[in-house]
Amino acid sequence: MKTLYLLLVICISQQVIAQSPYEKAMNNAFTSMKTDLIEAAPQFEQIARVEKENWLPTYYAAFCYLNSSWGQNPKDQTALYLKKAQEQIDNALLISPDNTEVMVLQALLYTAYITMDSSTYGMKLSPKVTAIYEKAMKLTPNNPRVVTSRAQWLIGSAKFFGKDITPYCSQLDTALELFEKETPDGYAPRWGKEGTIEQLKNCQ
Repeated sequence: MKTLYLLLVICISQQVIAQSPYEKAMNNAFTSMKTDLIEAAPQFEQIARVEKENWLPTYYAAFCYLNSSWGQNPKDQTALYLKKAQEQIDNALLISPDNTEVMVLQALLYTAYITMDSSTYGMKLSPKVTAIYEKAMKLTPNNPRVVTSRAQWLIGSAKFFGKDITPYCSQLDTALELFEKETPDGYAPRWGKEGTIEQLKNCQ
């Protein structure tokens, strides 16, 4: 699978005055995130240990580890990052069950395992990825990250089996429209638009 849909552009508004300890810590972690995901991940974990009822810090810790797993890492390093990401995803789901933002990360993590070792994980995890996306679509059909991640999974699967990807390209267009309408609050996830635009180039 392509890693384009894992590209992150997070534009968190920086509050200059009257920052709470939580806001200050989150802003510092996002600053670290721009240059070093592995440096940022423990910062989010530390915030999560304080904000025990808040799924966002552990979500972003998982996001950092997951994105760090992609690339040219040795297999054992990739596996370590994925293990750490799974721990954080589990924590986030305990706090916020059926949260489709977290469900997307779970599907992407399974996809990373498949990419790392398709012979071991392909048949085992592919149905789980599909099931997660179908459930997420039922819960939040207008979430652009759900729509684009599902579409890109289907495109990748179609390419693997030598099938036409055209039926899924319109779903990317839908996702892009949803990104244009999205107005997330605070630290809510907002990544995915740039990856969707890049993936659409393969549909032309």
